[in-house]
Amino acid sequence: MPTDDVLHVYLPDAMLRDAVAGQVNIINKIAGAVAPFGWQVMLHEGGPAELANAARRGGRALFHMAEPPLTGGLTLRRAYIYPFWQIEATAARWEFDVAKAVFGPEEIDPNQAESFTNRLRQRVLGDGAFTRNGYVFMPLQGRISQHRSFQSMSPLAMIEATLTAEPQRKIWATLHPKESYDADEMAALDALQSRFPRFRLVQGDAVALLRGCDYVVTQNSGLALTGYLLAKPAVLFSRIDFHHIAGSVPRQGVAAAFAQAKAKPPDFAAYLYWFYKHHTINGGASDAEDQIRARFARHGWVK
Repeated sequence: MPTDDVLHVYLPDAMLRDAVAGQVNIINKIAGAVAPFGWQVMLHEGGPAELANAARRGGRALFHMAEPPLTGGLTLRRAYIYPFWQIEATAARWEFDVAKAVFGPEEIDPNQAESFTNRLRQRVLGDGAFTRNGYVFMPLQGRISQHRSFQSMSPLAMIEATLTAEPQRKIWATLHPKESYDADEMAALDALQSRFPRFRLVQGDAVALLRGCDYVVTQNSGLALTGYLLAKPAVLFSRIDFHHIAGSVPRQGVAAAFAQAKAKPPDFAAYLYWFYKHHTINGGASDAEDQIRARFARHGWVK
């Protein structure tokens, strides 16, 4: 079979097992989307060894949450909330098409946006009040002592910058449940807690912390986007694809980013509608296969 008729899809182990069993909706939708072109979908384990073989195999290739290791390959990534997905030319979320798009709330129907956001909030977060209880929620991620290329500063420096920019509220931070923190990192966090009584590492349900916070400060945790569902402003210290209505330290600097988060709230409903309805693939929609083909056309795979 010619390699032009093959779409290779590289997935992590658990997702691969489910996809082989026909239990991953987005993979089923992708297969349906390419069927009219006569393409065969071949599933592969997405570990380093298999990714190294991708160029040798040829054909079109789609990589789950991995940088495409061959020219013309694409990345598949969940857009934070099921059943929404992105198909992009890079794994760097701050380089996604939506990250570079200009958000115009005036272009969004407010009734449609409010209805969409209410349904999404109910499905993702369920019932429950959201209030402002006088603290900043800071979901930490990994490598807290490192200043990576997409960050304005390291996470440890972010904590100190936040304490300076926010001189009154308490800062409640959480560790990422899937990250590992070494002894030096924990010692650095302990030292910050000793120096700054307003800063505390806390344990607890992230959604509960979101519900009660005044606003969110993070590098680029998806919890900030979840916070939009609860009308919680955000300050982002890293580049990311959902930066448009947040205070963005890379774009604005620290002082302006915090000033924006404390100013008049943005139109969260319009933004969420714009982000999800205009810039993601809804794997549960009746036209999901058309949406997938449109993304493939955007990246030159089809006309």
